[in-house]
Amino acid sequence: MTAPHLDPAARSVDPESVDPASPAAATISIGGAYRFFLPLIFMTELNMISKSVIHAFLARADNPSVALAGFNVSFAFYYTVMSATELTMLVSISYLRSRAALKRIFLFLVLLLSPPFAFAMCVALTPLGDWVYGGIFGASDAVVREARLATLILGFSLPPLILRGVSFALLMLNKRTTFITAATAVRLASLAGALFVLPAFLEGAAAGAAALTLCMTFEGVFAFIFAWRHLRELPETDRAVDADTPRAGGRAAEGTPSMRRLWRFSWPLALNQVSEPGVLVIINLFLGFLANTDLALAAFGVTHGLVSLMFAPLRNLVQTGQTLTRSREDARVLLRFALQLVVGFTVLSIVLFHTGLSHTVLAGIMGLNPELEAYVQPAMEIGFLMSLFWGLGALFRGWMAGARSTGTLALTGGLRLSTSALVVGVAAFHPDLNGAVLGLCAWIMAYVVESIVLGLRLRSGVHLDRLGA
Repeated sequence: MTAPHLDPAARSVDPESVDPASPAAATISIGGAYRFFLPLIFMTELNMISKSVIHAFLARADNPSVALAGFNVSFAFYYTVMSATELTMLVSISYLRSRAALKRIFLFLVLLLSPPFAFAMCVALTPLGDWVYGGIFGASDAVVREARLATLILGFSLPPLILRGVSFALLMLNKRTTFITAATAVRLASLAGALFVLPAFLEGAAAGAAALTLCMTFEGVFAFIFAWRHLRELPETDRAVDADTPRAGGRAAEGTPSMRRLWRFSWPLALNQVSEPGVLVIINLFLGFLANTDLALAAFGVTHGLVSLMFAPLRNLVQTGQTLTRSREDARVLLRFALQLVVGFTVLSIVLFHTGLSHTVLAGIMGLNPELEAYVQPAMEIGFLMSLFWGLGALFRGWMAGARSTGTLALTGGLRLSTSALVVGVAAFHPDLNGAVLGLCAWIMAYVVESIVLGLRLRSGVHLDRLGA
């Protein structure tokens, strides 16, 4: 596997204005990549721990099944509808070069996120919520009430999520990812405090949603405090006129990004982002064709959770590739780095689920009964295949974002959805298949197709920063 053609001369920083010996012009090393990436692993795992803590808290509620169902269904709905908030970091990494650019990015995010936010609030505050949670999700009246209130509370997480995304981008651009882990540790500590205090005021799913919103607020504020120095160091304006204003030679000057340019960059990323939960929705829908639907859905839920727990840190290769790649040589280094990570996570999966540890994890830690354990085991034995394609897909998406050549990501988002539907659709003709294995195969194949398409696109000659595109 070779690194894609990445033009080192086409960068957002004028090559003539940079000292070749300066850190900005230096090629990243494997060690530097690990120093950048390892804190992000801790961030990802701490985030997952915080969600598990909320689940454990709700499991001890007066009516745990209603509380857990209300929280989970509202969480899934709200953050699927608001998945474009994930673009905050990617847009900021690519375009945040001045305080003027920050103002433009903030205005763009407000315009981008207002329609889905308004829809989410309609679900929370109007009878539309009864139809969404009761009709589509099939929740009981008690769960619907809890979910609507939880959705309203989750709406307050939008400002801190934007603040966090911008702050994390500044810290990544300045290679200060240790502070990202520190902010996430603050999130976990504040969550413990929130869960101690909130039961005096709220209960059930509402308490869980409020705790999550509060801890994300603390995380965003502390990340902003850590990033404040780097924000102050930004120039007031960009070094040239608007990015869409042509200059001599026909190339656009690199300046404050226009709304049109931000939209052109973001909409494919938004579609790609929505396809991630969309794949899981499709898989769950088709698993309903299997003979033992309840067992299949439960087993795939466990499989998805375990695979995500093992390999979720690989998602950070998106930001790593986008931030650190400045030349074709950097791309080669980061490709080797990504493959090292893939090998490490693959070995972890094999050790856990191809040895006697499998029973310890599935029965001892997860508490699965013998029937569910036997159903999940074959899926976890092939789970290691996800590592390669999840990792490469994330790195390739980061390179495409760094190149500001995101159009292909809209295509791969659609391919993910269609591929998963084709694979899991076999359930309609073979109802006796193992749902956990079938669902995982559909999930893996979605990333296989995306990785292949993006790899071919990168090899065709994508530049790191297409000025004037």
